[in-house]
Amino acid sequence: MALNLLFINGETLNQHNLEDPIIDFQDRAFHYGDGVFETLRIHHGEIPNWKFHQQRLLKAQTQLKIPLDAFLKQWPSFVKQHLSSINSACAKLIISRGISPRGYQIPASTKINWWLKVSDLPKQSLSLEQVNKQLTVCQHPLSRQPVLAGLKHLNRLDQVMARSEWGDQEGFDDGIMLNLDGDVVECTMSNIFWLENDQVYTPELSLEGVDGCVRRWLIHHLSATSTPLQVVKSVKLQRLLAADAVFISNSLIGIQSIDNIAGHQISLSTTVKELADDFNQQYC
Repeated sequence: MALNLLFINGETLNQHNLEDPIIDFQDRAFHYGDGVFETLRIHHGEIPNWKFHQQRLLKAQTQLKIPLDAFLKQWPSFVKQHLSSINSACAKLIISRGISPRGYQIPASTKINWWLKVSDLPKQSLSLEQVNKQLTVCQHPLSRQPVLAGLKHLNRLDQVMARSEWGDQEGFDDGIMLNLDGDVVECTMSNIFWLENDQVYTPELSLEGVDGCVRRWLIHHLSATSTPLQVVKSVKLQRLLAADAVFISNSLIGIQSIDNIAGHQISLSTTVKELADDFNQQYC
């Protein structure tokens, strides 16, 4: 039976009872995208990379002034009560600033609303084995807003427009997104990295993009080695096409090698597989 659970503010929602409220019309997430979300992978009742998700939520609390202290304090007991019996699943956590009167102004006092949808892992995430992904290059550029950079806020229109460019027909797994200067930033649903002489590089995300949890795991993991991950402020697509290897990451697929970018063959590297194996140890 497919896993299908929905929680609102920590309480289970009966999805067969249409009288149960799911979202209030006056919720700011619905009106303005005023909130954030996290995509979580559950393994043996725990979320192995929760500390990195929490780091990003704390940044959202600082940047967007969404009050998350009470939620973060409640979260461990919620996981223990509701998720501890789940062996393997994905979950989407959506946090809204809450209900307010009409208008953009943030009320002096707000109470967040949050939802958690738990479901089966997507087919492509059931195994973290290397499957050599293929990328296209999107024409739609990422919007630039330094205050929002790094956060996983609820406005994903850039990603919606970019993802619509190739539909279901081309066989691409993701699309590279460029900024207004034509520099590589990320993919529509993953961060991107490349290798040059066994050195791992990734684009800077100070102006746009999402600071992914696996990205931060990699930064932490490689910081203890002789070749820590290097963040590059400006990188053109040609540098990736000439790289020794390219790979992407997100919380559901882990670390995955790229063997083709828009028809250009990309070399594979055992270094990427080793990094992926290190990350996957959390899910063994």
